[in-house]
Amino acid sequence: MLVVESLDNQRGCRVTRQPSFDNLDAYNDEVKVVEIELFLKSIKDEKIDLGRKVATLFEELSYEKARILRISADFVNFRKRTEKEKLTLVTNAQGEVVETLLSVLDNFERAKAHIKVETEGEEKIQNSYQSIYKQFVEILGSLGVVPVEIVGKPFDPMVIFVTCAK
Repeated sequence: MLVVESLDNQRGCRVTRQPSFDNLDAYNDEVKVVEIELFLKSIKDEKIDLGRKVATLFEELSYEKARILRISADFVNFRKRTEKEKLTLVTNAQGEVVETLLSVLDNFERAKAHIKVETEGEEKIQNSYQSIYKQFVEILGSLGVVPVEIVGKPFDPMVIFVTCAK
């Protein structure tokens, strides 16, 4: 219950009176104002809590974005590295095969130098041999193997170095 005190200026005394039913609405309004203020305070507190949660979630999102970028970059690097390793492996394997086949090519050329065509049957064998030799040289050419003419020329260490380096 609300008690209203006021000073009576003419008499210098305090007058205390209790609210009438007319002032009851004012009392209820004060209660409502207090309730609304408490409600607004709880909303402000909730807003602050939600702001903190948003900030935390934003930090987590930033962290996860950075993590995804790192994983993506790692994957791109992995893919490039494996492609390079695969190319190196294939190149090395081709080099080993070509190196082995060069001795076969040398044997073909030695056999060609020793073949003397005297009969029609030997000529057919010579033609078959030549087509196999030609096909063999074309295959080696498609792999990047080309003949280097060094017979009768002065020794050039750069030609030998380039040949060995490849």
